[in-house]
Amino acid sequence: MTFDATERAALAVLADVLIPAGDGFPSASEAGVAGDGLDQVLLVRPDLAAGLKQLLAAARGLSAAEFVAQLQNHNSADFRLLAELVPGAYLLNPEVRAKLGYHGQNPHPIESRADYLDEGLLQAVIDRGSVYRPTPGRERSSLS
Repeated sequence: MTFDATERAALAVLADVLIPAGDGFPSASEAGVAGDGLDQVLLVRPDLAAGLKQLLAAARGLSAAEFVAQLQNHNSADFRLLAELVPGAYLLNPEVRAKLGYHGQNPHPIESRADYLDEGLLQAVIDRGSVYRPTPGRERSSLS
């Protein structure tokens, strides 16, 4: 599903109500929420597109601030959609992530020691040794 220039402009105005510029951070529209940000979000969440189209159609001709307030007070499902999509697209912007000091998810090696042994939680099981029932029809000697 594609969004035309009019719909993207409407989204930019609504997004700026949620995330205005301030403290050295760009507004949502300056961060490209209605452009590349929208496209990236819809790649992983295409299910949001139809609801967003309806929301943008309902916003035509209304003040953005009043429309967002109306959504927040009377249409929580549409407000949740906007409040999920806009920050998600905003945080995809590399400039925003750099200003936040967020460099993405990075792998952290796991220590090779068995940390669940540290507090002796399994010591009783280890001390007990192997306990099992042979599978019917199989010889006990074939289990080792």
